[in-house]
Amino acid sequence: HSHVTHAQGKEGARMMTFYSINLRNILRLQRAGLYLALAEERMGAMGLSVFRAIMINGCMSVSGVRDVLGYKKFGTADKQKFSIAVAKLVRERFITAITATDTVTKVDRFMQAEAKEIEKLTTAPTPKELVNIRRRISDKEDEEYTSNIVVGMKRQMTDVSTGGAPKVMIGPNGQPIVIGNGFEAGQQDQDADEDLVDDKQCFQIYHERLDVFLRNKRIVNYFAEKYNDEASVVLKAILRLTEPRTKTCKDKVSESIAAQQIVQNISSDAQLDQAVDMSGDPYFKENGTDSGSSTAARKATLGKMAFALLDVLRRDGSGIINKVDERGAGQYRVNFERAAILLRDECLDSLVLNKFSSTHVRVVRTLRDKQKLDEKLVSQAAMLPLARSRELLHELTLAGFADTVEIPRTADRNPSRMVYLWHVSPQKQVSAALRGALQGISNIMQRADQETLARAALVAKSQRADVVAGTTHLTPGEQASLQVLGKLKQQIDVCVIRLDTMLLLLHDMVPGSTAL
Repeated sequence: HSHVTHAQGKEGARMMTFYSINLRNILRLQRAGLYLALAEERMGAMGLSVFRAIMINGCMSVSGVRDVLGYKKFGTADKQKFSIAVAKLVRERFITAITATDTVTKVDRFMQAEAKEIEKLTTAPTPKELVNIRRRISDKEDEEYTSNIVVGMKRQMTDVSTGGAPKVMIGPNGQPIVIGNGFEAGQQDQDADEDLVDDKQCFQIYHERLDVFLRNKRIVNYFAEKYNDEASVVLKAILRLTEPRTKTCKDKVSESIAAQQIVQNISSDAQLDQAVDMSGDPYFKENGTDSGSSTAARKATLGKMAFALLDVLRRDGSGIINKVDERGAGQYRVNFERAAILLRDECLDSLVLNKFSSTHVRVVRTLRDKQKLDEKLVSQAAMLPLARSRELLHELTLAGFADTVEIPRTADRNPSRMVYLWHVSPQKQVSAALRGALQGISNIMQRADQETLARAALVAKSQRADVVAGTTHLTPGEQASLQVLGKLKQQIDVCVIRLDTMLLLLHDMVPGSTAL
């Protein structure tokens, strides 16, 4: 499950092995339900079964997944669905290939690569050569990260001139390309997917990639709440186009995407005419927006409305969607770093609102917008009495959501002659919020264990074979107690998911976030 990594080193004559826990992956266990919902939404029922098997059992090969799911009992149609589902999971990086080196800590892998480079030298490396070696290793890691090659996929090529199957190769975007005639498009995709995955390659869940999908859903929900569902449809098309080259949340910006490509990827049944009023446009005055007109007119109408919504998203004050090229219809780029910061600030504001009041949120937003202010300026900007603003600032400081900077007027740094400026530090705010979230998850899990332990005898009785078979019945009191326990566990699961979503917004989806 990649929860533990190891490193080896010599201590005298002995070879010692040291282990470290991957805390981030352990915390992601609470996110399993969200991951399964993503797999079901995008991969279907068969893809969900494969994904669940790998999530439960950890590192597995395709042949191992077949044994778990009972592949031998499948019919011809189910076997084909299984092959297509596995290929799609690998291609879209819901699961990723794993090797023996993946169980070694990142620092130890870097040291091993550095030692191999040094062995190639005839003399001891100079400081300049050592810097160049480390730069090459880092550049190699970046190259592997940006590569489009999907590890674990076969690249097969058969000759159609001899009557064999059509030639299948992997294109630059990871999609199968079928060379040859005589096949329909759907049949080509099915034949291409059947034998693309290496059965001997082991795979595991790609948590970082799944966090990208969760982040994109949060961005879509943000624009849906701010504007309408139609604007979120356009944004969803943009984010879907960025996903093939976005592997983790550490990417700060996406690659540029042509506006025409965005419009073409919008669903044809999207009701964009309900969100945009184009009555002032001469084209619509002449042709109208009737959905029952010709297909070409309908596409032109949807294109016009999509371009209008794109312009609205570009002009939004959040700065998430940027237009980077004015030629033609233009090209657009998503600023993931700005989106992460915006969602993080909204999460922090909601925490302050729940912990204190809306007045405290007003003070925090004032400090975030105006940067460093003294008490008098804070009271003026937040429209509060000076004594009240001072009280709120001290409460926020004690909770870790505000901080002060001391500016001495004299060299002796006498506190009575100091100028104190109030400000908000995102790092300290996130640290305070993470401490509360992690402590909350711990308390909730302990509460779940305590409730189960208090009813341990009843739970054990309900799991007996005779009770399950129905030969022995539970009393009404025992049944009511089990129902109370089930409802309590559901409430606990909801609370854990909410706290884990907070953890996603505050830490996991922010580029450059440090380890927990």
